Amino acid sequence: MTTKRTNDGVAVIGGAEPETREELREDILHTRAKLAGTVDALSYKLDVKARAKEKAEQLREKAQYAVGHAVDWARTVDRKRAATAAGGVAAGVLVLRLIKRRKHS
Repeated sequence: MTTKRTNDGVAVIGGAEPETREELREDILHTRAKLAGTVDALSYKLDVKARAKEKAEQLREKAQYAVGHAVDWARTVDRKRAATAAGGVAAGVLVLRLIKRRKHS
């Protein structure tokens, strides 16, 4: 990108020069809005604690959903199958936790 100076000392980076002061003001407002969005996105990326909480909440909701469905299903079958299903769910949760720990190590 090239930087030029207009007759009134306004710097223009790349693109065409603004025709009027109003266009310049609009360009500044647009640039500020884009910059604010970029700053917000970077702030979110840097807030690891908040993102970890969000991810934990998502995993908790998934687990509650899975357990709820497993319980509903288990109620419809005999006790032997229910015990097997509960063991399978517990094993699945254990495997997921082990995988998660390995990824963070």
